[in-house]
Amino acid sequence: MIKANKMQKEQIIESLLVWNFWEKDIDTGIPRDEYLRKIKRYLKTDEIVTLTGVRRSGKSTILLQVLANLIKKDVPRVNTLYVNFEDPRFYNFLNIDLLDNIWEAYYDYLRPEGKVYLVLDEIQKIEGWEHWARTKYDRKEKVKIFVTGSNAEFLSSEFASVLTGRHLQLFVSPLNFREFLKFRNIKVKADKFWLLKNKNVLRNLCWEYLQVGGFPKVVLTGDELLRNELLTQYFNDILTRDIVDRYKLKSADKLKNLTLFYSTNFTRKYSFNKVKKLADFSLSLDSIHRFSYYLANSFLIDFLPRFSYSLKNQMQTDRKVYFVDNGMHNSTAFKFSSDKGKLLENAVFHHLKRQGKELYYFHEKQEVDFVCREGLNVTELINVCYNMDDKETFLRETSALVEAMRYFKLKESKIIIAEGDSKKLTEQGFDIRIVPFYQWALE
Repeated sequence: MIKANKMQKEQIIESLLVWNFWEKDIDTGIPRDEYLRKIKRYLKTDEIVTLTGVRRSGKSTILLQVLANLIKKDVPRVNTLYVNFEDPRFYNFLNIDLLDNIWEAYYDYLRPEGKVYLVLDEIQKIEGWEHWARTKYDRKEKVKIFVTGSNAEFLSSEFASVLTGRHLQLFVSPLNFREFLKFRNIKVKADKFWLLKNKNVLRNLCWEYLQVGGFPKVVLTGDELLRNELLTQYFNDILTRDIVDRYKLKSADKLKNLTLFYSTNFTRKYSFNKVKKLADFSLSLDSIHRFSYYLANSFLIDFLPRFSYSLKNQMQTDRKVYFVDNGMHNSTAFKFSSDKGKLLENAVFHHLKRQGKELYYFHEKQEVDFVCREGLNVTELINVCYNMDDKETFLRETSALVEAMRYFKLKESKIIIAEGDSKKLTEQGFDIRIVPFYQWALE
């Protein structure tokens, strides 16, 4: 961490003026209603609210929307404070003293009375920030603190121990399908008639969602070339700011090669040993372990374990890899086909993850894409297939689910498709529901 001279109060206020509502309104974009509803509940508590998620997923915008809503409800503008620690003017002062300096300058110049709503954006850049936040909490100061971070280590065990019982956590992802439709000016109605009437429109938008992904600014960008440029820039920013700079890596090119390997081969099963054998670049097994850990911490990739009642077996088997966003995959991966089925499976994985489900894949004689577990019980089995037109595909998908339903003693399961209509089948006494993604994602 860079130590530097104390930042002057005038410099601090000049920096903060750009980001705050004190003398102007700020365009906060399209409301992310699901997150705003949760945060509205959190406002009733004193707990520190932590927002995590991949860079550019909308964390900062959501908190600006929170501040704007508070101002609409007669919270004085000067009682809101938003600090962006990626502002280059803070670069040479990123240490714990900066938090005190900002707080002193804010009170000296704005003189707020009553409760202050404080947003600390990309706070992981300040080492020890959690102790500062805990002190404010323990002293019962009149301040509601929100913090964001683009790295899972932001919620490390050390951080958690400092703020035990003092924080509420919210994971922010790129847009889900319902939000994507809202960004496309489609107002979803909760009735079967609306769904049937708009079936063709929803199918087309479903395919667009599977290609474009859910980064908010990208979804609002109509120019395909510009979308790809934005996604490539996001990809490079995550690698550089959230991994290379954070972990002080010297081999940035090797990290990028590994990331491109995972992006290209998403939804497939790998062990780290297998990655080492298959990858066409030189990287030690230790580096593959470490770099994969960094990529997962920055939310670029997720690993899905195989289901087993034995934790040891679960740890030793191959894991499936999923990529953060379909649009980013399309803009970075080496592709020789449209990957339609993989794009659908990746989207289904992230939809299930947003619901907070504990996920696995199943593989005994045959494979099932997703096993959903709640506590000790497996509650849902899901296969993903772009369409069910081919007889061989139909038999493969249904027989795998029947095997898994027998194994877990479940009576029903699902197949998520992109093309085709909803239907219900009975195979060997088991019910299998086939449902289009657009319908399933809006349930």
